[in-house]
Formats: sequence, structure tokens, C-alpha cells
Amino acid sequence: MNFKQRLIALCVWFIPIAYAHAAHNWTEQIAAFKPMVVNVETSSEVVFETETKGTSFATGFVVDAERGIIATNRHVTGSSPAYVKINFHDGSFTEARILHYDATHDFGFYQINPAEVDFELQAVKLGAWDKLALGDELLLIGNNDKEEYSIKFGTVANLNVNKGDRHSSYIHTTFDRTGGSSGSPVWNTSGEVIAIHARGTDTSSFELPVDYLIDALEFIRNEKQIQRGEIGVDLELISIGEAIKHFNFPAALRKEIGPSKAGTPKVIQIESMVPRTTGETMLRASDIIYRINEQLIKDALYTFDAVLNQHVGKTVNLDIYRNGENLRLDVPVEDLELKKVRRFVRFGGAVFHDITPQLRRMLYLEADGVYLPHAVAGSSFSRVGLQERNGNSKVVILNINGKQIRNLDDFIAACQTISDGQHTYVVVRDFNLFDSSPTPKSLTVNLKFGPLQQFEWHAAALDWVNVPE
Repeated sequence: MNFKQRLIALCVWFIPIAYAHAAHNWTEQIAAFKPMVVNVETSSEVVFETETKGTSFATGFVVDAERGIIATNRHVTGSSPAYVKINFHDGSFTEARILHYDATHDFGFYQINPAEVDFELQAVKLGAWDKLALGDELLLIGNNDKEEYSIKFGTVANLNVNKGDRHSSYIHTTFDRTGGSSGSPVWNTSGEVIAIHARGTDTSSFELPVDYLIDALEFIRNEKQIQRGEIGVDLELISIGEAIKHFNFPAALRKEIGPSKAGTPKVIQIESMVPRTTGETMLRASDIIYRINEQLIKDALYTFDAVLNQHVGKTVNLDIYRNGENLRLDVPVEDLELKKVRRFVRFGGAVFHDITPQLRRMLYLEADGVYLPHAVAGSSFSRVGLQERNGNSKVVILNINGKQIRNLDDFIAACQTISDGQHTYVVVRDFNLFDSSPTPKSLTVNLKFGPLQQFEWHAAALDWVNVPE
């Protein structure tokens, strides 16, 4: 056989191999999926917690065409008042309102009026996370780097990783994405959305399983109040080997843990506790959670979360290991939904609201008070704390003119005694400083341009309303 014949034979030999590993042909599906994806533009001038003012761009997708429900990330919807513009594939647009944002996981829903849309809305088909396998091909369509309807291809790299959220499970993929992709739908080859893009780098991407969204969407469709179970734990996944060698987890339990579909067998460990929560005095950082309500939990963060949600107002039984010692604890479960910001005040050029569990977690804050996230430059309260480059503050007001401030009601009562131009003092803790000890600050209050205004969330209108004094 001469060289030419050998080359032909070699090429013929490799043809079936190449075909067997050919990438999925997405062409027809991409054309069908695009009308289901929207570009999101948000503008905020009043902000809560650590959110920032300004305009941002992201992605969303229709999950319920009849009700006009659009899914995106929680870090896109935010919790603050905002103007939201939804841009469609045909160049038209409409306004949206925040329908729901999750208190724990990175997803939220906008709602639009379908009657205001010039074409018939189409909803994506929602799939299931547990059908995925390592190496599965995926498609992402989003507002990548503000380029509308960018197409990205990737594969599943890991089925279960935790990326710093309270106790969220993420899918690790190989998408090369940038800013603007937040909220993008992720499809499998069967045409089902199995995740929502949440975060990543230029080379790695992390997607929140769609199961979290489906659970909340069912409550909304059935007109039931969404509940988010809370015991105050931040969780992480550690390998079974690390648990045994470093934290004295019993080696005899390795067999019961068994293999993991996601790869290395792992267990759930408490990374930290949130102050002023039900589990704070019972649980500790480093505790390994072995069972919840008699169910072997292994590395199932999603299951752990689901059990908490089902037991709001009740207790869950945790079977934990603490430095090798087995403990069984009944921990009360409270509803994190009830602790969202539902009221705020504008006064003296600044915004104030009650301290949330999210702030207690971020600042490790046990004290009572009200939180000042932002003050207009040059306003009465602009100098009571160090402002970041984006204008944000991290100030907790503890006292006004000798009156203890435990919550927003105390703050409002104290403000109502202050007159225009009055020389005043406050005691604050500034968490933008290394030393956040309580410190007195003097100020003169200008009420001509910064009068006391109270706002409350109106659930039926999906809007904030000004409450008369």
C-alpha cells in the first residue's frame, strides 16, 4: 500500500469517530429560542443594603407567557425601587415591575402586562437539573457584554458546586461569558431550560439550577405566599477525606455517604452562622450536617433548602457531627421572606431601613438600629460615615439626640421631633472603617430639601407608595 492509499484509509477510519463526537446542531433551536429571551435595563436612585445606584444591563427570559412573568437573577432585580425596561427581540420594549426576588438564592421574577406586547409571548420549556450528566452540551443566549442575543456554547463541568451563597447549589459549566449575561437561560440539547446563569469568569461559568425557580413559580401560579426557611447557616461542601482527616468525621460513615454523581464525594459543613437567627446558639461553624429529619443529606444542598422551606414555623431535626461527636438538635425554622425590606424612610438626604438578615450576615452585626445605605453628597447625613466610590455607606444608626434607635419605628419617632436647621447628633457604627465602634457625629438637619418621607411596599400594585405622616 503506497502513501496515498494509507492516507485515504486513515481518513476513512477517523470519519465515524469524528461524527460520533460531533457537536449538537443548535441552528433551528436558536431561532426558536430567541423570542423567549429579553434584554433587561434597570435604573435605581434609591438603594437598600449594599446595592448601588445607576443603570445596569442584564438578561431575562419568559417563564409564564399568560401572566407575563420573566425570570432573571436576584442581583439584577435587586430589592430596591427601580425603573425596569424590558427590550424584546423585535426592537419593541415595555416596562416591568418586580414580582418576587428570592431572599437566599440568586433569582427573581419581573412581571409585565402581556397586552402591552406587540407579539404573542412565548415561554421557555423548563426542564430538570437531575437529568444532566458531566460533559452534556449546553446553550446560553444573553446580553453578553451588552451585545444583544449573544450565543454561547458550553458543557457541564461539575453538577454540584457551592459558590459562596448561603446554601445554593450551582452547576459549573465552560461558558466564556462576561458582564450582561446575568439572568441568561441555559438550555440542554432537548430544548429545555435547566438553569439560569448567575456568575462566573472569562473561562468558567456557574448556573443556578432551574428547580429553584420552578418551586417559587408554583407558589405564584397557585397564588400562595412564598416561604423561605431560615435557621441562620452558611454552608459549604467539603470532601469526605477532608471531613475525616481534619474535622474528625467518622471514617466508618464513608461507605454510607457513597459515590457522588457530581464527582468527589462531599458532605455539607456549616461555614458560618448569621447573628440573631434561630440556629445561632445551637449550631457552630465546622459542624457537619449528616441528616435532616432522618434523611441522609450527603452533598444535596437543594434538598436541604427544600426541607427548610417545608418546615417554616416548625422545627427541623439535624443529625450533626461536631469534632467527631454526634449530636441531634431540633432547630426552629423562621421565614426569611418576612424579613425583607418592606418599609423605608428618606430623611435629610439619606435613605434608612431596618437591619436585614443579609446585613447581619455580611457585617456580622448583632446590634439593633437602622441602616443607612446611601446619602446624597452634601446632604445632612452625608458626613456621618465614610462613603465608597459609588456613593454607598455602611452606617448603622444607634442613637439620635440621646434616644435609642432599635428599629425604623424608633427612627421615625426621633425624626419627628427634629425641626429644620436643628443642630443634632447621632451615634453610629461605620462598617466602611476598620474600627466600627459606636461613634458620635454632629450634623445640622436641612428639612427644606430633605423632609421626612415614609414608603411602604404595596404587594397588589407591585410598587412603593408614599405613606402620609
